[in-house]
Amino acid sequence: MDFVRLLFSFKGRLNRARYLVVELALLTLWGATWVKSSFPVSSPQALVWIAAIPMIWINMATTAKRLHDRNRSGWWALAVFVVNRLSYLYYSAFFGLSFGVDIPITGEMLLVMLAIALSLLQTWIVIELFFLAGTDGSNRFGPDPTRTARAAAATSRPEPHELPDFLRRSGSAPHSAR
Repeated sequence: MDFVRLLFSFKGRLNRARYLVVELALLTLWGATWVKSSFPVSSPQALVWIAAIPMIWINMATTAKRLHDRNRSGWWALAVFVVNRLSYLYYSAFFGLSFGVDIPITGEMLLVMLAIALSLLQTWIVIELFFLAGTDGSNRFGPDPTRTARAAAATSRPEPHELPDFLRRSGSAPHSAR
């Protein structure tokens, strides 16, 4: 699978290992962008968005392909994206409210219940995308990516060399001393 199709296409399937590598690379790049934009003398906010838009696209495309490997519709990638963004907004509001803002106990309980629900939902998303294996064999989204990777590795291996003559067993019986 070439890198352009791997990163930008929404078609096909993606196994756990490749998905993990892409997500870790995106997380590293996002962290570097965030650190760079945190300094007041750094690049303007427009450059952050120029970097963020392709990263969001790559995240959506690889998540859709990973969901395809689990035999789920790629549209669920949009739900994963929305849950992640809502969690980000919720937790930033939750921590902002818990430091210095006085709200009634019912509001606090609602916030805690929402925090638990979001945490459980995100835990299931992580289990689904990173820990559960894809469907065996072909499914409606294409061939099994682990089988095609294993087949490519098997064809690229060199053939083992023949055994030397002294290690081969000869067809005749050994000479016995009588």
